[in-house]
Amino acid sequence: MNAGHITVVGGVYGEECGYPRITLTRGSGGRAAIFLASGGVSVTLNTHLGPQLEPEFRRLSEAFKFQLNYTSAEHDFWFRYRHPLSSPRIFKLNKTSFSPRQKSPAVHTANAIVFGMLEGRSVLHGKKVVYDPQDGSNATAFEINGSTAKSLAIVASISEGIALTGESEPEQIASKLLDRADVVIIKCGAQGAIVATNTRKQWISPFPSKRVFKIGSGDIFTASFGYAWLLKDVDPFDAAWFASCAVSKYVESGIDVISPALLERMLAESLQNKLSYSQKGIRAIPKTQIYLAGPFFNTAQQWLVDEARSILRDFGFNVFSPIHDVGEGDVNTVASADLKALQESGIVFAILDGLDPGTVFEIGYARALDIPVVVVAENVSASDLTMIIGSGCEVTDDFATAIYSTCWHLMGDV
Repeated sequence: MNAGHITVVGGVYGEECGYPRITLTRGSGGRAAIFLASGGVSVTLNTHLGPQLEPEFRRLSEAFKFQLNYTSAEHDFWFRYRHPLSSPRIFKLNKTSFSPRQKSPAVHTANAIVFGMLEGRSVLHGKKVVYDPQDGSNATAFEINGSTAKSLAIVASISEGIALTGESEPEQIASKLLDRADVVIIKCGAQGAIVATNTRKQWISPFPSKRVFKIGSGDIFTASFGYAWLLKDVDPFDAAWFASCAVSKYVESGIDVISPALLERMLAESLQNKLSYSQKGIRAIPKTQIYLAGPFFNTAQQWLVDEARSILRDFGFNVFSPIHDVGEGDVNTVASADLKALQESGIVFAILDGLDPGTVFEIGYARALDIPVVVVAENVSASDLTMIIGSGCEVTDDFATAIYSTCWHLMGDV
């Protein structure tokens, strides 16, 4: 393929989210192909398609005008999420045994974006390649199946980086991966991402958004970076800034279709906007405590508190949760311990559904101390939010948005 073309190797899968409710035919390869092709890029997608998703994705390839090369698969794979930050349940559409398929032919190309795939990716030989291993702790190296690249950029999450290197710190992961790549990007959630070459390292900040639809954001980051680095010859650091900007636009709307004019404008804007972020140096997670306020008196309430605590801790933040860190007991003892922890916290993450009196009190107490409060209220009437909003709390009806907003406040991004 010519130098103005991008070959994408990646999966096409069904995606379902419980809240906000959404059903899509995408997957990493599919989303990257649609995003790039809608932006005016010449794209070929190499993938596998099962019997149910095949007709839908053939229609999408015709609508967005990218070339679709696929091997027929016996099964369709679906990713089912409770919410955009949950770990998906992956399942096959039917329960028959998985039989061997025809082996996909090797791909030879100039520019490529390669994603890890459940079915096993094609061998690829490229001049300039962006590799996103996918698959978290089960991530595998680009070259493991015999693929080669004259110039390779690895874009990996922190969990994928740990799997590939055995290191645990982003900068150490990046350094170790430079033994096999020219550019390494390690994505670290709300912390941002570190970009490294053999001569330089730089942390890239996220661009905060009003909403966060997280599903597919990593695919957009990799596709955007690939567009800038592969086709526009932008240096990898500026290409990563552009990718961060593109992700911000994507998560706010959840829409992965873009116009050629907007793609070009975003590239120019990102290089301007980075100036207000790029002097921050190392993106260390602060030790500041997050106070997790919310009811825990039934299974659903306890599950949501557990979920919020787990996600924030997995992001690396310090969380105080009354039910986990104090528990139940004497009223005076519990109240005293909770209020002390609240006074020592830098921000409150409050779950307001049900209008639990204790949570409402904690919100008011925090605001009296001028402690910022981020409130998630998925099912609360506007009239019940008057004092909450009026006291300066940040209120959203979306769980993932509230999580990220809390983290961005502590990171100093908002």
